[in-house]
Amino acid sequence: MSIYKFGFKFGFKFAILLLFSILFLGCFSHQPQRSNSVLFSFITPDFRISDAGFIHHYANESQIQIYSSGAVILNLKLAQNICINSVCYNRQIFNTKYLKSTHYDEIMDDIISKRPIYDSNTLKQTSCGFEQNIINKMIKYEVCDNVIKFIDNKNRVKIIIRELQ
Repeated sequence: MSIYKFGFKFGFKFAILLLFSILFLGCFSHQPQRSNSVLFSFITPDFRISDAGFIHHYANESQIQIYSSGAVILNLKLAQNICINSVCYNRQIFNTKYLKSTHYDEIMDDIISKRPIYDSNTLKQTSCGFEQNIINKMIKYEVCDNVIKFIDNKNRVKIIIRELQ
C-alpha cells in the first residue's frame, strides 16, 4: 500500500469522525436545562396569540415555541437580541414594538423566569408567590404557583403564562 493511499484513507476517516463529532456535540450542547409546557397568551393592540407550547430555558437564552395544529406559529427566542419567528430586534426595539413601552432590556426574561420586575418595586409576598403593582406605569404583575400574569393597562398589553402539569 502506498503512503498516498494510506494518507487518503486516514484523512477521510478522520474527516468523517470530525464531522460526526461536531454534529453530535453541537446538538448535545444545545439541550435545554429546563423545559415547561405552557398555555401562553400574548395580547397587544397589534399582536394577539394564545395557544399551547413550550418554554425552553438554556444557559444563556430562553425560547418560547407556541404550536397550533402541530405547527410552530410563534418562535420567540430571548438571547442577546429578541427574535420573533426568525426576525431579530435589539431588546429596546422589541419592547417598543411589542410591549408598547421602553421597559428595561431584560423584562421578558424576568417575566418568563418568574422573577420580580423593576428591581422588586412594590413587591408583596402572597401565599402562592408574589405580586407587584407598579402604579406609575399602570402595571400589575403576579406570579402565583404555576401562573404568571403581566398586565400593562396603560399600553393594553397582557402576557399570561399557565404552566401545564
